[in-house]
Amino acid sequence: MVNTDLIKVKLPQELRQLAVNFTIPDEFLTTMSDIIILVLNSKSMDSTEEKQSWFNLLPMMNKEQIDKLRDILTREKQKLSEIEQKYEQKKDEMKTKYTQKREDMVYTKKMDAIKQQEAQHEEIEDKEAENLLTQI
Repeated sequence: MVNTDLIKVKLPQELRQLAVNFTIPDEFLTTMSDIIILVLNSKSMDSTEEKQSWFNLLPMMNKEQIDKLRDILTREKQKLSEIEQKYEQKKDEMKTKYTQKREDMVYTKKMDAIKQQEAQHEEIEDKEAENLLTQI
């Protein structure tokens, strides 16, 4: 039986809906909600069955085993965060590089347009100068 009141009190809002799908020992919700949160958020435990099996094992585990599980899940969270950070950094670098290339292309096109206008203007001035010389 799922203790929804305890889930509401001990777990963050974003995990409550997920947590009601599991049978989680009340003792662990009360005393070690951090490990429940880590299991619910774990990416390596991708199936509902796998997470439930860990919740089922918790009452049989000793303190050392629980601490080891907590450590593993905490390191997983940290590593995934580092990977996400590197991914965001690479994404920003690529975006900056693309933006710079695009700005360079726009600049080049504007310069070409200005050169073309100058060439046309010179051509008009040359024709006007020729006309003036022929009129003299």
